[in-house]
Amino acid sequence: MNLWTEYEGRTIDGAFPLIKLIRPEGRSAFFSTPNGSGAPTVIRLIESHFDGEDILVRWRGVSALNHPNLVKLKKFGHVVVDETPLVYTVMETVDGNLGEILQVRRLTVEETREIATSLLAAIEALHASGFVHEHVEPANVMAVGEVIKLRSDCIREALEGEEGAALKRKDVRDYAVVLLEALTQKKTLDGPLPAPFDEIVRKGMKGEWGLAQIGVALRAKAKEPAQQVARPVEKAQVKVETPTAAPGPMVAQVPEARRVQVPIDEELQGGRRWIAYVVGAMVIVLLLVWYFASGRSTGSNDAAKPNVGATPVAQESEPAATVAEPKPASGVPGAAVSTPLPAVQNAEGPTRGTWTVIAFTYNREDQAKQKAAEIAQAHPDLNPTVFAPTGHGPFVVALGGMMSKQDAFALSGKAKREGMPKDIYAQNYRNRGN
Repeated sequence: MNLWTEYEGRTIDGAFPLIKLIRPEGRSAFFSTPNGSGAPTVIRLIESHFDGEDILVRWRGVSALNHPNLVKLKKFGHVVVDETPLVYTVMETVDGNLGEILQVRRLTVEETREIATSLLAAIEALHASGFVHEHVEPANVMAVGEVIKLRSDCIREALEGEEGAALKRKDVRDYAVVLLEALTQKKTLDGPLPAPFDEIVRKGMKGEWGLAQIGVALRAKAKEPAQQVARPVEKAQVKVETPTAAPGPMVAQVPEARRVQVPIDEELQGGRRWIAYVVGAMVIVLLLVWYFASGRSTGSNDAAKPNVGATPVAQESEPAATVAEPKPASGVPGAAVSTPLPAVQNAEGPTRGTWTVIAFTYNREDQAKQKAAEIAQAHPDLNPTVFAPTGHGPFVVALGGMMSKQDAFALSGKAKREGMPKDIYAQNYRNRGN
């Protein structure tokens, strides 16, 4: 496919002009687009060679929930651009995310309680409807006006049996870690926390408590005075110029050259005051992101630039993937000159009814083989291979060969822990026409 930057100026589905590329993420990219009333919002495009309808089913499901603590998907659909199948979703405009706030300060107990209650309601709704989130983290906790919402375009269907239960337990553990980060700006628990979060975080991270027990603990303490954490900070006044690039896929742009005066020398007394901090934090974070984006835009990190002439695997998670124009194996950083490129498997792809882990998809065979060689050098235990599910392009870079469903999901988790893109996924090719 073309570089994601070449999509700027295009119009999706006849209604959504792609004003500016915000961030590429492998096969996925985020653009600014008008929300229908002239205000900017975010549209996400995902290359979908094999799983476009699966993604749309998930989005229909989460949209049907219409939950007040889930970011609304205003519109979604399927389009083809330059012979590349894409699915897209237009999301409601958000004002900031918790990850930005935590780069500046930790939250008070009352602020954390509001986040805990809102996220609990969102995750309970997803689990009750057969979904899991798998990406509960500060960057995906959004502020929309005065409402706290969980990002919703990256959910998945829960697997059946113990596998699905394990994914739900992971959501609970991640939820507990978010609360810990909110209170301490750390991911490790080093000391006691204010009630009720000491018990919620400890037992949530250990897997001893589920959402039901956490809900009881939150409600039991809801009417008790909250313990505040004193953080004397002087008032700050910051002038913000519009950055050349937006800080993230879910953050509304800041008007040009506006002044924001944020008093932060007293304790916040509830959720309504948190939004004032969102603006102040966005000011600082936008400046930092603009600085690093402008100074490091030519870096070679896979997570920071789109693929050149290639089609990364279509997933609905957040990948970090791109390679430059393909080189011979000897040109791969850290690769030995004698490293052979993986051979392309039988054009029929995996045996029917078998599972494999999909890491990347490319339109060109040489690019897929080059990427497999890079993975083999960095992660030889992942055993990357290349095959063409349809007998011709696109070409899939798979990990580990053919295996059971349980082994495929285990390998997918292992690959993510080793730093592979987050949108790696396990797929069964039964009934896929292979």
